Amino acid sequence: MTEFYTFLEHLLYDHECVIIPQFGGFVVNAQDYQFNAKENKIYPKRKCVAFNEKLKTDDRFLTTEWAINKSLSHKEASIEIAAISKDLKSLIVSQGSLTFGELGTFTLNSENRLSFTPNPDFNADLSVFGLFPVGLGYNRQPKEVKPTLEVIPTAEDLPTTVSEDYQPVKLSKSIYVYALIAFILGGLGAFFLTEPASNQAQSSLNPIKIEKKETVSVKATAAPAKPVQIDTVQKNTIDAPVEVTVGEDQDVIYLIAASFQTLSQAEKGLKEFKSRGFDQAEIILKNDQTKFYRISLGTEHSMEFGYAKASELKTSKKVDIWVYKAL
Repeated sequence: MTEFYTFLEHLLYDHECVIIPQFGGFVVNAQDYQFNAKENKIYPKRKCVAFNEKLKTDDRFLTTEWAINKSLSHKEASIEIAAISKDLKSLIVSQGSLTFGELGTFTLNSENRLSFTPNPDFNADLSVFGLFPVGLGYNRQPKEVKPTLEVIPTAEDLPTTVSEDYQPVKLSKSIYVYALIAFILGGLGAFFLTEPASNQAQSSLNPIKIEKKETVSVKATAAPAKPVQIDTVQKNTIDAPVEVTVGEDQDVIYLIAASFQTLSQAEKGLKEFKSRGFDQAEIILKNDQTKFYRISLGTEHSMEFGYAKASELKTSKKVDIWVYKAL
């Protein structure tokens, strides 16, 4: 039967209908390119296979092609096709179901009639063979947002776990601009409010070095006077590097780019990401608490760094990322 299944599959690549006499007919339905708004992806066109039990009349097409393939006479081929049709019915009745090659599965319904479930991975359109769904790589136009100061969440406020229904929050460019302005204004305000009145030196943003305060000349505005110099503090430099070690209980944050229900689909997705230059991509196997195979493009040690890396990959690599903390 395996040889017959393969033979029938090849016929459906070039023909829209193939009838098995006294059994039923396979019909090819064409579908155009489809856009999935939820996934923000475009799926390639495909040809799906359906089954019609009422198409039982022998149009001699299958018999003729079988005779050519097996180098038989038309009468001999007709006898073999009739025997195959009878065997198919017997197998379905005795086993209750029958997997018809790559096309799909036959079962008997409550009315003792044939029910066909097509294989969603089978595509009879050879012109799109090997094509994957394509992500658009851009966000929908957000609604106009009035200028407001955004509160930047701390690491404690960020979520520690990501559920399967969680979708990354997509912010517009204007929100990033407002957040940057708020950060600069807050930094300048903190600098002027916390600057000491004495002649002590201020530390720079570098935690390793202590910078000395430069000499400043102060002139009176009311009357000329000699410039007054503020004493300087000896500059001390710590040359020893500061090492940051990660404890054994450090969290591992994954940068997830896709989720799949089966391992075979995840392996196909992994090949696609590696072909796009993500050599560090790997598959995270599912466990008792999760039901998806995920593809990770890297890891970080905290949710804060995970969100920062996700934003960087989204900008530079045009790929959507969400952060995930392994349970």
